[in-house]
Amino acid sequence: MPELPDLQVFARNLTKTLKGSKLEKVTLLHTSKVKVSKKELNEVLSGKKLREVRRVGKQLCFDFAKNAQLLMHLMLHGKLVLEARNAEPPKHVIAELRFDNNTLYLTDFQKAAHLLLNPESSRAVDALSDELTASWLTAKLERSRAKIKSILMDQKVIAGIGNAYADEILWKAKINPESIAGKIPDDVVRKLSSVIGQVLKRAEDAIVKKHPDIISGEIRDFLEIHNPNKERSPGGAEILTATVGGRKTYYTDEQKLYK
Repeated sequence: MPELPDLQVFARNLTKTLKGSKLEKVTLLHTSKVKVSKKELNEVLSGKKLREVRRVGKQLCFDFAKNAQLLMHLMLHGKLVLEARNAEPPKHVIAELRFDNNTLYLTDFQKAAHLLLNPESSRAVDALSDELTASWLTAKLERSRAKIKSILMDQKVIAGIGNAYADEILWKAKINPESIAGKIPDDVVRKLSSVIGQVLKRAEDAIVKKHPDIISGEIRDFLEIHNPNKERSPGGAEILTATVGGRKTYYTDEQKLYK
């Protein structure tokens, strides 16, 4: 599943290519997971020019106007394919956005990717927001009995962090992913708050360096811990795996467990 750094790059590249393009028509091919009708999509969006694409949490927002915003959630296997108007469409198309010069396809062989129109704003703090301060994070964690990895991945608390980057962040902060959030000392929480942005921004830079024009997929080969091709961390410790919150988790004994 694409995570925050991937989506940051997708949004920037889609804006670069599609900004100012007029949306002529939206076509839905599979509607079981789509939470809005084709008729409503076209009534609100057709004929409008795209202002920008931006990331909102773990989703992409196609901004056509104040009350004409289309959110796209790629889920686990969703992909975006941009083609010329006369090109053959890809397989497993969920939705088709036909612009004046080209067509953007949302595909997913599992048919789980979906669209939302003008959704309510989330109350979660974005993982790259200036609001995610040490004091804010301390307040969120101090009475919690939840495992720290589960909190980092809770989209109602912090928007944007997925499984792979939760592992990378916790390794960088030297916190065991099964630590009880409320037991983590304040000085370690302060470190965690700064590490979140560092890890995500460095990952975004690495993705741009490897694939500057990417709009789909996920780049993971540069990850230091959440990486099945690596056996040891940069510090030389063996990379271990466990299941935390139902997700495969990578960690090392360099990370302290707070209980």
